[in-house]
Amino acid sequence: MSRAFRSEWFKIRRPAVLLGGLGSMIAFAMLAVILTIVRADHGRGAVTVAHLSQADGFSQMMSRASDLLGIFALGIVAVAMAQEYSNGTLRALLMREPRRLRLFGGKLLANLVYLAGSVLVAMLLALLVAVIAAPSKGISTSAWFGAGLGTTISVFGNMVIAAVGFGIFGALLALLTRAPAPAVIAGVAWILPVENLLANAWPNIGHWLPGQQLTAIIAGGNTISGYTWALALGLSMVAVAAAASATLFRRRDVAL
Repeated sequence: MSRAFRSEWFKIRRPAVLLGGLGSMIAFAMLAVILTIVRADHGRGAVTVAHLSQADGFSQMMSRASDLLGIFALGIVAVAMAQEYSNGTLRALLMREPRRLRLFGGKLLANLVYLAGSVLVAMLLALLVAVIAAPSKGISTSAWFGAGLGTTISVFGNMVIAAVGFGIFGALLALLTRAPAPAVIAGVAWILPVENLLANAWPNIGHWLPGQQLTAIIAGGNTISGYTWALALGLSMVAVAAAASATLFRRRDVAL
């Protein structure tokens, strides 16, 4: 597995790949913070200046962007895994490493490590932007680092957990479609319109939808699912997706 990991990491280290995904994640995290602050300053939406000044203020900012951050995470892994099929490079990799599960594990782990690192960097910079910009709009950040320090730190861990979960679902979609564009489109369609429509039409079904559980983890629990339920069910679904991905990678034929 270590050889597959190093091989995949060599590909990730290319500037276009490394800075593309990381840069997109940073840009969107910062944009989410700025837009949330602006909306709160104008009194638009459910988030107000008073809400953002509470101990979980930064968590509220990140939860507002959870769906789109999940799409970025899913897309990064889906594209990386599906490109091996669309570019026709998977056969060459299997010739060097015929043990398919080791190859799959190494490739997936490398992409998840890159994804987790990107999320942490993006979150740190988003927090810095929030601390700088929030006071100008009357939002106090002192509670974030006082009584809410544990909550602020937990946001980082929850975001990494959710991003890894979305990434594994991206890998599953990549193996099902064997092409980057269909995998990303399917993921976007499911996370945004399909799950939201289902949850709005039948509120109770939201307790069982994977994307809803992962976004609830980011928020530390929400009106759809409590944190404990979301973490247990969400990670169980992610484990099933990982097992299904490994089975597909091992058993499906590779076109010549």
